[in-house]
Amino acid sequence: MGALYMYISIFTAQLSFMVASFAVTWSSPMLVKLNGTDDNPLGYVISKTENSFLASTNILGAVIGSVGFGLLDHTFGRKTLLLVLGLPSLIFYSVMAWCKVMWLLMVSRFVIGLSLGGIFTILPMYCGEVADAKNRGILSASMTVFVNIGMLVPYAVGPFIPYFWFHIVLATISGIYIVLFYFFAPESPYHLIKTDEDAARNVLLKLRNKEDVPQIIEEMRLSLKQTTDVSIMEILRSRGLRKTLIIGLGGFTFSQLTGTVIVATYSQTIFEESGTGISSDICPILVAVAQLIMTVFVSAIVDRYPRKFLLTLSHLLVSLVQIPFGAYFFLKKHDYDVDSINWLPLVCLIVYVCVYNIGVGPILMTFLGELFPPKVKGLAIACMTSYNWTGSFLLTTFFNTLNDAIGIGILFWIFSVSGFLATIFIKFFMIETKGKTLEEIQEEINT
Repeated sequence: MGALYMYISIFTAQLSFMVASFAVTWSSPMLVKLNGTDDNPLGYVISKTENSFLASTNILGAVIGSVGFGLLDHTFGRKTLLLVLGLPSLIFYSVMAWCKVMWLLMVSRFVIGLSLGGIFTILPMYCGEVADAKNRGILSASMTVFVNIGMLVPYAVGPFIPYFWFHIVLATISGIYIVLFYFFAPESPYHLIKTDEDAARNVLLKLRNKEDVPQIIEEMRLSLKQTTDVSIMEILRSRGLRKTLIIGLGGFTFSQLTGTVIVATYSQTIFEESGTGISSDICPILVAVAQLIMTVFVSAIVDRYPRKFLLTLSHLLVSLVQIPFGAYFFLKKHDYDVDSINWLPLVCLIVYVCVYNIGVGPILMTFLGELFPPKVKGLAIACMTSYNWTGSFLLTTFFNTLNDAIGIGILFWIFSVSGFLATIFIKFFMIETKGKTLEEIQEEINT
């Protein structure tokens, strides 16, 4: 019974990842509508600058939201924050359905972005505290499944229903998440034990085997005593934590330089530019479905293989598949006849999302969550998440500029080179965490 309640609680909570991820791919179908006049509430075709800012404003919000809500995690419960973070999607997708001015559309995207950053910071901590340690890998990887479901919804729905009803659908799903999470998930026992040990015990009795609860309570008491507020300067003064920060910053830097945020945000635009024979409405759906299937598969095997092996394999394969992808656009830009291989971009992107989700997608957050000790985990993950969103913001903002300057082909060749450099970084700087206790990981980092 305890295991069943644990899975229901975690999967209900992970619906927040699905809701948050709507914002990531919203721009793919909606920018196409706003670049036309048939179904455009603004009444005019938006400029390239407005395209870029609409695509990236939510990510700017995510940068701020990840730090802001990360700093609130000790004051408010994880469940309370996740419920609050569901409200912007419910409210502002409704606002976007009716709004007819650009500034309100920008504000809505920004506020939804605050929620996006907060959820990506708080949810991994909630799931880690509710989940049993032996299921840590598979439950962390399953978060990526919900992210990909959320990314699929705008691809699958946006091009085929009116602008107004698309936003009503997103708002409705957000409301359903809030109701389900409120009724079916508990507060984190690690938060409850700070003020009410009996409440924490009652939650654990539902989540764990009854005979294990006394030991878990004792471990939580000890963890609470060892957890103190820390600053960035204190982290920088610790040799082990500096090493962990380098691993985290490097991991997220190379993750961004795979180009995944460009693929997610501008899929429909990329396929329109490619001239592929398949509709640009359908291509992103095929890519997203392949990505979802791959993440489900990886979630089932993630605890069987070393973290470093999966990360290395994923970066290497992503780099290789970007070479022909870039070549297609390079040849097209220079007026070569590519009609006979116009299927290549679709095939490359399907392979790309599959190999990306072997390791980079589902493994990186799990890996970083295992590296940081409890006393700095909240602050560290908030900083890492904010750094990650900052990279996403810069890439989405300057994509159109880079595309005009050098073309998609050369841009993805640069991403390819970055992937090869990532494999070197993983080899020499990252450590293996699979099958190790948190104490063993900290001992290795500090040696």
